[in-house]
Amino acid sequence: MNKRFFPFFFLFSLNVLFAQTTQNGEGLVSVRSEAPSLSEVTAHIAFEEVPSLLQGIWQGSDRLIMFSNQNEFALVLRVFYQWYNDRASEPASFAELKSRDRNNTTVSPAEDIQIQYITIVENPSKTAGVYELSVKYPHDKNPVLIPVCVIDGKIYLDFLIKDSAEITDTRLRPDSGGEKSASDGFYRAASSASGITIAPPVFNKEVLSYFVTSEGKEIYKIRYWLSEMDYSYAKATFSDGDKIFSVDKYLRIGSSVFQCTTGRSTKIRNIQKSSKFDKTTIYDSDGGIIAFGNPYLVKVPEGSERETLFELVSENNKRRKPAPRHLFPPDFPKFRWKEITDLELYNPSTWNKRNLDIHK
Repeated sequence: MNKRFFPFFFLFSLNVLFAQTTQNGEGLVSVRSEAPSLSEVTAHIAFEEVPSLLQGIWQGSDRLIMFSNQNEFALVLRVFYQWYNDRASEPASFAELKSRDRNNTTVSPAEDIQIQYITIVENPSKTAGVYELSVKYPHDKNPVLIPVCVIDGKIYLDFLIKDSAEITDTRLRPDSGGEKSASDGFYRAASSASGITIAPPVFNKEVLSYFVTSEGKEIYKIRYWLSEMDYSYAKATFSDGDKIFSVDKYLRIGSSVFQCTTGRSTKIRNIQKSSKFDKTTIYDSDGGIIAFGNPYLVKVPEGSERETLFELVSENNKRRKPAPRHLFPPDFPKFRWKEITDLELYNPSTWNKRNLDIHK
């Protein structure tokens, strides 16, 4: 070692040693305090088996969707104002059972989309649940996560989940023990996708969560925005007078992370307060999930087999749209006929008089 460098190295080592330790009667004791570690984040696992609440055929204003436990996914687009149903996405085996139409609307072959399913939360009554569809599009390298919510046989795309993510994630474990949330008035946003589509959907860059007081008279609106921070169960707080409330600092929605504070701050600013939700709300039977607005899809009760889907498409395509109205409808002359008794229709002597009446 260079002799001129050695004194500096020795002094630097002593500074580091004394910065990390202190001397007491029993020897050197470390005084560097470690920050308390957050709970380990629960991983979301995707399965090929369709959750029971999702299994079947779903119909919306512009599409039909089938989730089958045979690892089959089909999507029918109801184009031309629902007057034509295009089997846009389906497994290759479907064409062997029933050939697809060939026209200037369809694309050959159909998109073969693979889907796996992630359960985020289900209510105890098994009447509602939140899931993420891990959708593998044919021309994309990585799957796309699309959150959906099922309440009483209807699928919604705008919804909230009660409790913090740490609590709901823990309930999915076998040893959860039925934990309760300390901030049971927190309803976190869990949706961001525009739809279940044959191409990657559009995702929101901002979402809204809410904190509802125990009396339900005050609702606090909390804005979250896209973040590049690592996801964790960290908490953030906001206050209203003497009252202090705690919520999740980060939200994990699909493949994105959202946060409600700047940087590493834990204090939420610019909270908006109101007495009710801004949108029409739909609660599940246990009050753990809230959906907004109209349902995206409604379950078809007939069945979940491929033949049922083919029948629905055939029945829809049998309809024929009525002929359109004339652009230039015929316009008949408007005049007042005299009473037939006065006109004496069959009296030749009055014909000239009638002609004068018509053209006057």
